[in-house]
Amino acid sequence: MKRKIGFIGLGAMGNHMAKNLIKAGYDLTVYDINPKPVEELVSLGAKKTKNCAETAKAGEVVITMLPADDDVKSAVLGPEGVLEGAKAGTVLIDMSSIAPHTSIYVFSEAKKKGVKFLDAPVSGGTGGAEKATLTIMVGGDKALLDEHMEILKTMGKTIYHVGDVGMGETVKMVNQMLVGINLAGIVEALVLGTKLGVKPEVLYKIIRASSGNSFMLDSRVPNFIFTGNFTQPGFAVDLLRKDLGLSLESAKVNKVPLYMTAQAYQYFTRATAEGLGKKDMSSMIELLEKTAGVQVRGKEE
Repeated sequence: MKRKIGFIGLGAMGNHMAKNLIKAGYDLTVYDINPKPVEELVSLGAKKTKNCAETAKAGEVVITMLPADDDVKSAVLGPEGVLEGAKAGTVLIDMSSIAPHTSIYVFSEAKKKGVKFLDAPVSGGTGGAEKATLTIMVGGDKALLDEHMEILKTMGKTIYHVGDVGMGETVKMVNQMLVGINLAGIVEALVLGTKLGVKPEVLYKIIRASSGNSFMLDSRVPNFIFTGNFTQPGFAVDLLRKDLGLSLESAKVNKVPLYMTAQAYQYFTRATAEGLGKKDMSSMIELLEKTAGVQVRGKEE
C-alpha cells in the first residue's frame, strides 16, 4: 500500500512533481500560499489543507519544495508548521535548494520531535520536473532513503545517496556554482564572437564540437538565446542568484575563496536589478548584448 504524502510548495517545480505523484496513485494532500496551483491539484485528485501543520498531520511522508532557506524554516519550524502537526515517525523530505547548514538545523529540530529527515534537492529544471527525469541528490540515512526510493523515482530518474544530512544540499550548491560560472562564460564568448562578425549559429556549431562544449551551451543556446524567448519555463535568474549566494555564504564560513563564483553572482545580481529576475537565467545575455550593441540570435544548423 502506497504511503500518504503531504506536499508543500507548488511552484514551477513542485506543481509538476506533485502531479507525477498523483499520476502514480499516491494519496496526496497539498498546501501552498498561492491558492491557484492548490485548486489545480485538487481537480486532479489531491486534497487540500489550510496550513503546513494540517498537511503534515495528513501524511506519513511530507515533501517540501520551497524557494529559499527562510521559507523552509517558516514552513517546518514556524507557527502552524510541519513540526506542529507531524507525528513521531513522520518522514520529512526537503527537496528545496537551501544552505547545507539550514538543512542540518532543520534536521536537528525535527529529530527532537521524532521526525525523520532527508535533504533531497533536485536538478533538471521545470522540464525535468514535468517529465519526472530529475536528478535527486539525497543526504541522510541510507536505509531511510531506500525505504522511500519508490516515491523519489516517481519524480526523478537518477537518485544519488551522497552522505549525511546536508550533503545533498552541498552537492546541489556546488553544481549551481558551475551553472552560473559556465553560463557567464558562454554569454561573454557568444557576444564577443558575434560582435566580431561570426554568425551565432556558426559559433554554436563549432563550439559544441570542440572543447568549449557543455551541457549549459546545449540547453540554453538553441532553446533560449537563439529564440530570444526568455519567459518560457526554465530556471529563473533570481533562483540562480540565490544559489550562488548560498555558495558564497558557505565559503565565507569555511574561509574558501571563490573568485569566479563571486563574479558570476555579480552578473546575476545586475540582471535582477535590471528587472530580469523572473526570466530564465540565460536572459542575462541581454545586458551584455545591449552594452556591445549586438544580438546573439540564430537557429541551430
